[in-house]
Amino acid sequence: MAKSSHYFTILLVFVLIAIPEMTMTTVEAANVCEKPSQTWSGKCGNTGHCDNQCKDWEHASHGACHKRGNHWKCFCYFECKKQENHNRKIKA
Repeated sequence: MAKSSHYFTILLVFVLIAIPEMTMTTVEAANVCEKPSQTWSGKCGNTGHCDNQCKDWEHASHGACHKRGNHWKCFCYFECKKQENHNRKIKA
């Protein structure tokens, strides 16, 4: 019985720590807006290069290659500003 109570206490502490972390991530993800890169030209075939360019040249949080229509493009991700169009907001 003592072992069972000990494991329950550890599980309870873990849950109390994990739930706020999951909530913060969801809130942060809801405030990310996607924009096509303004400095990338041509096909985006390397997400790492796109990520670096978005961070270094456009001061974005990160970047990634995505296929839109028939073309691979570099997209940069920024924290949304209140006045930005909600259509660009990424759904979490």
